[in-house]
Amino acid sequence: MSGGTGSDDVLAERLRTHGGTLPRAERRIAEYLATVPPAELPFLGATQIAQATGTSDASVIRTARSLGFSGLPELKRVASRPRRVEVSRAERRQAQLSALGGESATVARAFHDALRELLDDNEQLLDLTELERARAAIVAAQTVWTIGIGTSGAAALYLADQLTRAGHRARWTRASGFDLANELLAVQPGDAIVLIHAASPIREFADVIAWASGAGVPVVLITGTQLAERYRDEVSAVLRCVGTASELTRWVIAAVQLAELLAIIVATSDPAQAAGASRRLAELRQAVAGEPSA
Repeated sequence: MSGGTGSDDVLAERLRTHGGTLPRAERRIAEYLATVPPAELPFLGATQIAQATGTSDASVIRTARSLGFSGLPELKRVASRPRRVEVSRAERRQAQLSALGGESATVARAFHDALRELLDDNEQLLDLTELERARAAIVAAQTVWTIGIGTSGAAALYLADQLTRAGHRARWTRASGFDLANELLAVQPGDAIVLIHAASPIREFADVIAWASGAGVPVVLITGTQLAERYRDEVSAVLRCVGTASELTRWVIAAVQLAELLAIIVATSDPAQAAGASRRLAELRQAVAGEPSA
């Protein structure tokens, strides 16, 4: 990768704050990271950084934590955040594809490295207390409404499908504006809403939370870290997830993974109910589609 004059003011500031207490190897890593161009930092893994600094993967991870981050993925996300604001999506996409090159093997390896990073990072972010609150709200609901804004509609659909298969009534929508209002007209006391959206503080997101609060309908948020902090005290539960700084694995993949986990957690609340729903589904498949029952 090409050289650069500095990665980001965030890393430079962290280095000034923590540099005096870092062991020699960690300081060498921190100084190296501060020189990496912001466009290239998201694509560096611990092994690459270790090779460039003559250290180890473990030292790289320790350095990220010594600088005040939860790990290398958060360091890369925070350090590259200003660039995501300053540089257009098209420019970031071009830089991403240029960094990957054209070889399928290289792209596949980078993609699967990003997936592993995504899973590890989101496991660290998982708040088990919030997860239990989310389960309680869903289990107690007569109908669970999963609302996904934009591309988050995929996660909303998946969650509704899995909750239905676990024996819970669920409906999903990715509607906005007046169409979303029409959908919410059917929400009743005793229902719950799972609202899925990553980061942009768009109007529908805030309006659904405010409306549900007034209607006495519990809301579970699946969202990014910034909106999680903003709305934490206004909802029943907040489940945070993040994408990778490289944008090779986007936020919606993490949201689907979290939806899967939440559905499994809900199903374990009543295994008999989940098994009964599974049997009914098999019977319906046989009756409607002629599929042999397992």
